[in-house]
This record gives sequence, structure tokens and C-alpha cells, in this order.
Amino acid sequence: MVKNLIKYLFILVIYSCGSNDSAKNELNISIQIEGGDNSGEVRLQKVNSDYSIELIQSGNFIENTIEFDVYNEESALYRIDILGKRSVDVILNDTDITIRIDDSNSTFTTNIIGSPDTDILNVIGDKISSYRSEIRELNMLFIDANNEKDIQKINSIREEVSFKRNQFELSLKDYLNDVENTLAVLITAGYLPISENISFWEKIYQRYLPEFKSNSYFIKFESDLIKLKAVSVGSIAPEIILNDTTGNPVSLSSYRGKYVLLDFWAAWCRPCREENPNILKNYEMFKDRGFEVFQVSLDRSRKDWVRGIKKDKLPWINVSDLRYYQSEAAQLYNINKIPSAFLLDPDGQIIAKDTQLRGVNLYNKLQEVFN
Repeated sequence: MVKNLIKYLFILVIYSCGSNDSAKNELNISIQIEGGDNSGEVRLQKVNSDYSIELIQSGNFIENTIEFDVYNEESALYRIDILGKRSVDVILNDTDITIRIDDSNSTFTTNIIGSPDTDILNVIGDKISSYRSEIRELNMLFIDANNEKDIQKINSIREEVSFKRNQFELSLKDYLNDVENTLAVLITAGYLPISENISFWEKIYQRYLPEFKSNSYFIKFESDLIKLKAVSVGSIAPEIILNDTTGNPVSLSSYRGKYVLLDFWAAWCRPCREENPNILKNYEMFKDRGFEVFQVSLDRSRKDWVRGIKKDKLPWINVSDLRYYQSEAAQLYNINKIPSAFLLDPDGQIIAKDTQLRGVNLYNKLQEVFN
């Protein structure tokens, strides 16, 4: 479960709980396994603050047990690959831990002793797993409704997804606020994106600062928080100057005086293409009232980009430097998934973003600002 959590959150910042001292602590990790075939390699790896994986040690079970002695400089996240079958993620602080594995019925159940932070990580993982299961079911219903072109059902499912997302976030925030300072908290940033929950993560930052200011995970989190605040709701949108399809440079600021939907998309992105008709519908309704769209493509091929524009019949400005996620604009706005959108007011201030601007939410927001 925790393996999946870390897998989906690698684009995220991670920071730690526990002491911020610089002294190395020698810790022991004892892994005991019962049942099943325990032949094969066990690999102890560290998940660094830059999300790279570093192999620390490896070995084999001897009489169903293997031990690793680790010099741990700070609270940190480790991944243990067991025989190439499963991975177990643990948070090491300043105490030894024991991992007991039962594979007698090929169930591979684990019991981790000595790491309360890992217990918290598992609770968070269970919450996320339950939420993802609900969303998967709704996604299947959405696919059926989309195939049937049932617009009413599509909108209803989108609203339910939005409702469940809001309920999940509220529940998760309550839990994260209640637990003691721990590395496990920041691992959830992918499900509570910093960019969409700036005020929440700023409070977490202030709470952790005195204790964790020298911790490498926290330093990474601090850096990302500063970057994301620059493109959060309430901030002035950073300037973008890129070429349109004819090779002429166009600036985002040239649209000051209008409400502008800054939308990051690509012709290869199916969710983007599915959202384009919704943007087009709202553009036609509000363009005469001072609404404009400024799309930034993360395509790599000019041919595919232009073809996508023509096929979707997009009448507004489209710009790109054809550099995929390495696009200058994508880097500036910290774009790591698309579609991603920002709504700017006539002064260039960001007033809404991302999920607040998808599906029926875009229409609702435009109705709000123009009425």
C-alpha cells in the first residue's frame, strides 16, 4: 500500500520528522520472514530529498533473517525491496526497527516495529487507497457516459468527483493537523498539492521550521513552497512570451484588461483534448464580455500541435516552444501535469486555478466574475 503511495507521489516534496541534528546515528534494521520462498536479494535503498533512489546495502536471508546497520544522518525515507516481490517503505528516525513478514499463504503481510512515523504513513496510505478506489469506480462510469455521449450524466459524475475530492481533502487535512511532526505528512503533498493548498502548507511550514530547518527534505519542501507561492491564487501571473503557430512572439501581459484563461495543454494529451470543447463553449459564451484564452502547448512536434488546434477548432492564441515539460513556461508555472489552468483577472492576478476551472466549474467561475 505504502509502495503505491510513494510511487504516485514522487513528483512531490518530502520532509521529515525528528531531530535536525547533524550527528550520524547507527541504526539496525532487522527483517524476519516466515513462509514462502525466501531465496533472492534484499535491497535497502534510500529515497533522497531530490527523489532519487540510492542503493545503501544488499544481502540475502540467512535462516529467515537479514539485518542492515545504517548510519542515518537525519530522519529519512527508505525503501526495502524484498526478493523482487514487494517493496516496504519505512521512515527511519533515531531508533532500531524490526520488520516481520508473513508470506506463508503468499499474502506478504508486514508488521513494522519501532517506527511510529511509518505507522502514520500506513494510515495515510489507507485513506488514499480508499479514495482512489472510489474515484476509479467513477472513472469507469465516466467512460461509459462519455461513450454514450450522455452530457447530463457526464456533468453529474464530474460534480460527484469534485465533491469526493473536497471531502477527501478536508478529512486528510484534519488528520495531518492532528498528528505530531513527521516525515509522513509531506509525502501526502501529491494528494494535497502545494499549489492548490498554499495556506495549509504554509502553516505546516511554520510548524516544522524550528525543528527541521536543517533537514534536507524540509529544505527541498521550503524551496518548492517558495516557487509555488509565485503562481498561487492571489499572485500576479509571471510573464510568458512564446511564439505562436506562425512564429511570432506573443506575451501573456498583452491581454491585460481582460479575464484570461491560461491553459497548459498538448495535442497528445487526451484529457486536454476532452476539455477543449468545454473551454470552447465557455469562450463563445463569454468572449464578448472580456474573456480570452491563452493556451500554452507542451507538444514537441509543431505538426502535431497545429493539427490538434485545427481538429479541435481552437480560435484563440496558442503558443509553444515545443519543449514538452521542459518548456520555459511550464518550468515557470511548475507544471508537472496537464491539463493545468489559471484564471487571471484584468490586472493579471491569479484568481482561480486547476480543478476550479474544469468542466462545469469553469462556467460557474466565469458566471461569478462577470455577474
